[in-house]
Amino acid sequence: MSVRFSARYIVLIVLKLLGLAGIMAASLWAINVLLPPPPGLLHDWPRLGSSLPYTLGIGLWFLAGYGLLRFIIWDQRFRCRICCSRLRMPLTEGVYSSVWLGGAPYTEFVCTWGHGKLFIPDVHLASGRKAMWVGYNSLWDNLMKAESEAVEK
Repeated sequence: MSVRFSARYIVLIVLKLLGLAGIMAASLWAINVLLPPPPGLLHDWPRLGSSLPYTLGIGLWFLAGYGLLRFIIWDQRFRCRICCSRLRMPLTEGVYSSVWLGGAPYTEFVCTWGHGKLFIPDVHLASGRKAMWVGYNSLWDNLMKAESEAVEK
């Protein structure tokens, strides 16, 4: 099964990553300006690991960058692959007591514009059930066709 991504979906994540890179570069510049190297004999000594304020600043900078990157990936996962809108209307289905019988519970998120839905398993087993995007290529066309056929009858 192939997953179809629109150019808008790819451009959105690229813009998010470029924004993150800009924010991280600006914050690294601010750390270097606010915590200058000590004057004197140690001016060319490596500050990371020898200067506590600088090391803490870089550590917090790294943690913030990692957290923002995880947030960007999490946010992109819950977006429609076609129109990039947030997936809405979570619906939980399945029963926890029949996990081994194939009725494992999952949550389904739907694109409000009718482009598709995302299945996310609620129970993570060794079988490797992964999130699955199901696209509706012509959902609205089929609905309009069915409505026009119903009106004609």
